Amino acid sequence: MHNRRIFAVVILLAVLLPAAGFPQPLVDGPVVWYEDDRRPIPEPRERDPNLIWDYVDDSLVLPIQRLTHPGRLIRRVGTVFGGDPVAAAANVNTLDEVPNSTWFTNRIGLFPLSPERVARGAGTGSGPDRTGKWTVVSAKTQGVTHGFSIRDARGGAYLIKFDPPGHLGMTTGAGVICDRILYAAGYNVPDDAVVIFDRNDLVLGEDVKIKTEDGSRRSMTEDDLGRIFTKVDRLPDGRIHAISSKYLEGTPIGPFDYHGRRKDDPNDLVRHEDRRELRGLAVFSAWLGHHDTKQHNSLDTFVGDGGTGYVRHHLIDFASTLGAGAKGLIPRYNYEYTFDPEAMVHRALALGLYEDPWRRLKRPEGVDEVGYLESREFELTGFKPVQPNSAFANLTDRDGYWAAKIISAFTDGHLRAIVEQAGFRNPEATRYVARVLGERRDKIARYFFDRVAPLDFFVYSGNRIEFHDLGAERGIYPGTRAGYRVRLAAARVDRSNGGWTDWFALEETVIPADGPEARSVLDDAGPSEYPFLAVECQVNRGRRWSSPVRVYLSRARRDIIALDR
Repeated sequence: MHNRRIFAVVILLAVLLPAAGFPQPLVDGPVVWYEDDRRPIPEPRERDPNLIWDYVDDSLVLPIQRLTHPGRLIRRVGTVFGGDPVAAAANVNTLDEVPNSTWFTNRIGLFPLSPERVARGAGTGSGPDRTGKWTVVSAKTQGVTHGFSIRDARGGAYLIKFDPPGHLGMTTGAGVICDRILYAAGYNVPDDAVVIFDRNDLVLGEDVKIKTEDGSRRSMTEDDLGRIFTKVDRLPDGRIHAISSKYLEGTPIGPFDYHGRRKDDPNDLVRHEDRRELRGLAVFSAWLGHHDTKQHNSLDTFVGDGGTGYVRHHLIDFASTLGAGAKGLIPRYNYEYTFDPEAMVHRALALGLYEDPWRRLKRPEGVDEVGYLESREFELTGFKPVQPNSAFANLTDRDGYWAAKIISAFTDGHLRAIVEQAGFRNPEATRYVARVLGERRDKIARYFFDRVAPLDFFVYSGNRIEFHDLGAERGIYPGTRAGYRVRLAAARVDRSNGGWTDWFALEETVIPADGPEARSVLDDAGPSEYPFLAVECQVNRGRRWSSPVRVYLSRARRDIIALDR
């Protein structure tokens, strides 16, 4: 019995300590900013997951597994020690950032981008070349949405898609806006653009096939192409309004799953639900009302030749965003799963005395190109995609802070420049969407900045450590004045220290690294035993001191080598 108890305690600590942020040894070396995931591999087989099973798996099987998983249940106890109910993201560097990879490239979150640059998105931002006719090379004439693929005069291949009937400009505009935002944030997305063209701008390619009602295929005719345009709305002058999406580089090999790994990709070493960029996508999706985040709206491509190429991971198809939807307007989307037992029980127990938030939604008056997009009812914690997402379910406060930090980097000028790319005919639609995105941005930033102190971008320069208060710099706390305090310690490799100084106040976001406080802890601490200077900071905006942010400075190299939140 005694041995069993010891074994149980060991297992408990093994689970609780990671959840509570058990520290890893410090390494006095360069920070890793690139993930080694482009090693040459054989071309993987194409994935074609079943939509129905994907829905059942995400909506029933995986949620039950998460609910009953012993490790997850035990980690919830770890929240008593200040941790998260799930393990930390597995692909962050020592500064708690996401390195560049085939999944994500740091852009506006770490580097200044002009409004003009974010407005271009992943390509030129102008769509297919207009110096010659577009050649239709394939078409989709069945199902809810119609579209076709074209090749322009320069040989570029694009998919052309339309708004649902009665909502001209809504999903095409939303799709371009979200495409630009997600690209600037760092995700791999197509080069999307709003295009306006005439039927005479198209020519039918040779031997183009279409699927008929009975599932067979036959050659497409000019009449078939013309029938596509009888089912889409046109502009008042008769021209056609659509969205073009440039085909991605490489060979398509199917979507990625938000759960597990791609077993036939040796470079795919981190479980997808533990990748911070996929966890943090929950916050971006809430901001943008991107409810259709099932795996079928992603796409992996194999870039290069078999044995010399690698897999790149993309997000695609943003028509169901900003309160719009490829199948029309459904206000419940973004607020409930398609199958949502929790919402059903709440409604049953409320006996009609509680009104669901989505029932209070109203579209902006006089702005037909905008769906159910608003900021008054918007609450980050109320967001739900159409079906549960394994990566979203693993979101921690640190993951959320990372996403909120990137979102808060989009200024009002950035948002205006991006929304202008939607090509809304009504200028009020442009002003409205840009304003609401800014209001939702600030709500998200404040939610996570209240939980994780937004003291960031620590840099050693000229015997002092400079940092940024993103909450103050980005206007998240208007009307408040921030105060800062800091304490120092000489630290060992295992992050233990020889004792903290007393807290001392800062007049600005600058910490003296060779002042009397630093000398008091370093003079008697040998660099062989204490090779690092630990610096702990807090901010107070008039209510209380925030959670601490701790950075470590290499005494030998005079560089910031780690950050803990």
